Amino acid sequence: MAVKARKKLRAKAPAKSTKTKKPIAVKSVKPTKSAAAKKTAGKKPARKAARRSSADVAKLRKAVIAGSRAKKSADVIAKELGISKAYVYALKRKP
Repeated sequence: MAVKARKKLRAKAPAKSTKTKKPIAVKSVKPTKSAAAKKTAGKKPARKAARRSSADVAKLRKAVIAGSRAKKSADVIAKELGISKAYVYALKRKP
């Protein structure tokens, strides 16, 4: 691997100072990722969090309370309503 890194360093021309025309020493060089590695990184586009209205929260809270009265687990309730398990617990605690 060290040989490949050296080859990549030799292939790139060092940056030169505009005033003195001397090459600028690079302290650390990260190896560049290949195109295939960049594609497989699999970053999903950031999804903007939707703000819920108070009416939506009230409906969700009623559904959570009804689900808990029906002896459903938080996982099941969360999957049915499309919310996180932590949010189910938060809605249960909300006065």
